Amino acid sequence: MYAIFFTWIFLLTVSNLSHAAHIRHEWTLHYAAYNPDGVYRTVISIDDGSGEFKFPGPTIRAQKNDIIEVIVHNGLHTEITSIHWHGIHQLYTPWMDGVSYTTQYPILPLHSFNYTFVANPVGTHWYHSHTGAQYADGLYGILIIEDPNDPYKKFPDLPLIMTEWFHRYAIDQFDILSIHPTVHHHKFPQFLSGVMNGKGRHNCSLIDQPLLLLNMTEQEQNQLGDKLLCVPNRPYERFTVIYNETYRFRLIAAGSEFNYKFSIDNHELTVIAIDGVYVEPYKVQQLWIYIGQRYDVLVTMNQRSTLGVHWIRAAITANDNNQFYAILHYNDTRNGTAEPPQSPLPPNQTFLLNSMSLVPTNVNTDFSLKPPAFNETLTVNVTCLPQDHRCTINSVINKMSFEPTLYTMYIRGVQQTTLPNVFNLKLNDHVMIVVNNFQDFGHPFHLHGHSFYVLGVGKYNASGTGEQTVFDPVRDRHTLNFINPPYRDTEQVPELSYIVIGFITNNPGSWLFHCHIAWDMEAGMIAVFNVAADKIPPPPVNYPLVTDYQVRTSSKSKSVSLKSRLIDMSLSLNKIENDLWLPFVQLNCQTNIIQQICSNERNHLISLNEKFQRREKLTHMLEIKENLTIDSEKLLIILNNFHKDRIIIKNSLNEHQVQRQMLCFRTGCEAYREIAKHLSQLHILLRDSILI
Repeated sequence: MYAIFFTWIFLLTVSNLSHAAHIRHEWTLHYAAYNPDGVYRTVISIDDGSGEFKFPGPTIRAQKNDIIEVIVHNGLHTEITSIHWHGIHQLYTPWMDGVSYTTQYPILPLHSFNYTFVANPVGTHWYHSHTGAQYADGLYGILIIEDPNDPYKKFPDLPLIMTEWFHRYAIDQFDILSIHPTVHHHKFPQFLSGVMNGKGRHNCSLIDQPLLLLNMTEQEQNQLGDKLLCVPNRPYERFTVIYNETYRFRLIAAGSEFNYKFSIDNHELTVIAIDGVYVEPYKVQQLWIYIGQRYDVLVTMNQRSTLGVHWIRAAITANDNNQFYAILHYNDTRNGTAEPPQSPLPPNQTFLLNSMSLVPTNVNTDFSLKPPAFNETLTVNVTCLPQDHRCTINSVINKMSFEPTLYTMYIRGVQQTTLPNVFNLKLNDHVMIVVNNFQDFGHPFHLHGHSFYVLGVGKYNASGTGEQTVFDPVRDRHTLNFINPPYRDTEQVPELSYIVIGFITNNPGSWLFHCHIAWDMEAGMIAVFNVAADKIPPPPVNYPLVTDYQVRTSSKSKSVSLKSRLIDMSLSLNKIENDLWLPFVQLNCQTNIIQQICSNERNHLISLNEKFQRREKLTHMLEIKENLTIDSEKLLIILNNFHKDRIIIKNSLNEHQVQRQMLCFRTGCEAYREIAKHLSQLHILLRDSILI
């Protein structure tokens, strides 16, 4: 267990955690052939020890302030990964936020990571991969933190996580956007179908069977056997209810591209919570849910149907004709099997467009829950470049660092964090953020580590006769709601509009602020808020870093140049590894691509050999005690361990080079995956051997 983790928590909140339970899960990620909407494709699934590959992943339930521990084993041979706990603030545990290259190094293939954190705040949340657009391939699930003082606890829970569903792997979708960016503008990827709790139905007559076969490995094709690539009439998710009872639906929008207009035919929805925050009850018939948002709604079952079913709908907000469904079934009526209606919802229904009408009810004497007088104002301008589908914040494309931002800030101090779109903030600053969206489509923005007040939303004066009129924090301050603004962690910035949000920087760490459209996030629509670098708690024991030692301050290290060289070498190897992982999932398994990857691998092997030789020279330098300082002895011990393994590593390099040459004469996906497997074993051996 993480000893330091428990030290932080018990010292800071011992009274709250004295009766906390320890909720433990152990997961292994796998590829599996699934047909959630009838169409078979590769899905990332989770084995929670039951032997069953689950999609979506297992639901986690915990009481407020319980300790949640999730051990994640990455069984994906060709992909890195990480898990973000969407809605959990990670107070005192910033290292557990699960964002690749921001709060952690990604989990390499055949490696593991132990996430341990406190179940807080309460409410309906979810978890998902935070590596590229990977969660669009199925790596997501429900996370519910139960409130012991929940005013609605008497109502039965019906969790519902919804997402559109594509038949291509996510990285392939992004590649198509990059190659054909002019078709983006939310016209591509096209909506195909959607799933609720992992179930949906696609029109099999539209399926191109040979194309699907090309996107599957030989092993996956063999597993299918005589099965159809598209199974018609897949069952919908079904909720069976009792007449006149009231139920609590926990709604989660887990999409990667589209927002949803949610409704239940002939039933009224009473909104009682947003993103885990209770609100004054608000009645609607339709509810717009944007990517990443959660709504708790009460539904009273007072509408029997002669067919025995009512349709639960999620309509794509860009086009009401694109819908996907679940079934609401009264237990004392027959099991209806009618086909879902194809018509859009009636236009005269009341609906909730955004959260500005929702008043939080948990305002109390705690100042942190009241809109403050802001002493820091930031402007975030977002746009995408259609020529190559790159997205920017403040006209700067976010470039990935191969060292996590949190680690950089903790080790080297805030003055060393020079990446674009990284904002350094002090502890307990009252920050106002103006997000300007200059595009003709909206962006759902999510803030990690905090919830925020939605102070205002407005449209630009974009008549074309003059400059756009943007929000001015001084001139337009009177338009903001400082009395009872909504309080949540995800909000939509409408097209050609702005939103103004505010939050208090009461949680030290590196916190992402990003568009939750998977393709835009992957394309660079990301900022990082570094909060209180000097107050960040140390990483837990056994936290997987590239380095074993930790430089607390520069004054404690007299051999910074030597250590920097060692860090740079390790990070360089890390970059080589990840340069290999990403192409592995981008290929269409064609002969010319196999030849290209073989050529690339040859270059990478040459680079690895060079790293090996450089490390040999560095070991020799330390052996003759050149430039040794008082704190270099530990480095010498570690490097001597590497010295003992040099023969094994050298032989492995030779062995894998031979295997690479042999495999490059083969064709097809299976050969490609064998190459990936052999190289991953080599890289893991090298990585583990040069850790400092």
